[in-house]
Amino acid sequence: MASYSAFKSFSSSCFQKAAAFLANSIYQIFRRFVIWIVSAGSVPNHVAIIMDGNRRYATKRNVKKLKGHEFGYNSLMHTLRDCYELGIKYVSVYAFSIENFRRSKEEVETLMNLMQEKLELLIEKGSIVNKYGIRVQIIGDLSLFPQHVREAAERAMAFSRNNDRAVLNICAPYTGTQEIAQAVEGVIKNGDLAEKEIRAEDIERHLYTSNCPEPELLIRTSGETRLSNFFLWQTSFSLLYATPTLWPEFTFRHLIRAILEYQRAYPFLQKQKDQQQKLVSHQHHD
Repeated sequence: MASYSAFKSFSSSCFQKAAAFLANSIYQIFRRFVIWIVSAGSVPNHVAIIMDGNRRYATKRNVKKLKGHEFGYNSLMHTLRDCYELGIKYVSVYAFSIENFRRSKEEVETLMNLMQEKLELLIEKGSIVNKYGIRVQIIGDLSLFPQHVREAAERAMAFSRNNDRAVLNICAPYTGTQEIAQAVEGVIKNGDLAEKEIRAEDIERHLYTSNCPEPELLIRTSGETRLSNFFLWQTSFSLLYATPTLWPEFTFRHLIRAILEYQRAYPFLQKQKDQQQKLVSHQHHD
């Protein structure tokens, strides 16, 4: 009787594993098919993401806030893989606002330790950075970081400096107003003034993202429809896509919906961008 129960349990376990393997194989085939279909249309070269909802997710699941941020990191890794396999070369994520330093000392310290840990994971053998040839750029006022986090950020950037297949901009500690102020200061300090006035192109040369194209698609999770001081300069012609989904719950299908929405709006966005470029060109000729 005991041997029969053991056999039954073993058979059930084998069946469950086989079923899980089959389900995963079918999903991967379906996923590759969706990527192939979507990639036939206009896919943004640069996607920016405001990863909102980690703390609300933790409250929803009745777990500690740290767990919410850890689930958020897992969601980021999956989303990065999906983006790069879709042919999106540049991904920028709003990881930590300068304004977040106003949170409780305990929460800030916890987030700083988590950031150090995750930055170090990015440069481990077999990480997504190595697999996809990603150059990591930490953009923001790094002087605000504790030394241990700043050193981890510098290691991640140095380690991936020669990667050229894709780019990951981790915006932390960052705000758009601080970036613009820093860019104006850079123009003045370097004497890059044209005709004694500061022009848009002068500022753009000094932005943190000066080596990246402007994002065509900006995704914000958790139902919020604000920029929250993120990429204020760069998103003039970006499609703003808001989803009620909390960031740790953001999956492949949510990303595909955002890209399909971008493809639907692409003709209008391109028309607006072309009109602006013609206007700027006309002003320069005048």
